[in-house]
Amino acid sequence: MAVRYRHRQWGLVAIAMCLGSGAVGGVLLWNAGHGLAAACLLATELVIALLFSSLTVEIADGELCWYFGPGLWRYRVGLDAITGIAVVRNRWWHGLGVGIVSGIRFYTVSGLDAVELRVLSTGLRRIGTDDPHGLAAAIRAACASKGRAAQGV
Repeated sequence: MAVRYRHRQWGLVAIAMCLGSGAVGGVLLWNAGHGLAAACLLATELVIALLFSSLTVEIADGELCWYFGPGLWRYRVGLDAITGIAVVRNRWWHGLGVGIVSGIRFYTVSGLDAVELRVLSTGLRRIGTDDPHGLAAAIRAACASKGRAAQGV
């Protein structure tokens, strides 16, 4: 597998939010006499923090792939299915993690910058990144090397 592009963005805000809310909730439950519930809450928040600790984006073998944290599940789009690319800025209310707002699927761990992809038959995807121009350029270059010119900014 020849990797043409690989970038990992750390989700420090997501990690802090999960650990902070788990700690506060755990202390409140513990003080209320619910030790087992406190332990379960903290364990759940630790797992969520691990799963959404980072977002890695790779371009290799004719596809764009991205995954959160350790990569338990991966999202893939064939380069030949990408018809448009744009550097965009998300709104704060789109949140972190995976979501759908107004028919656009969002994948983000931190910040508001993203690359929007127009994908054949599946619509729009926005991949959050702290390197939007680098990612967009890498996708365009990979699409061009496959003989497909993706439109966009």
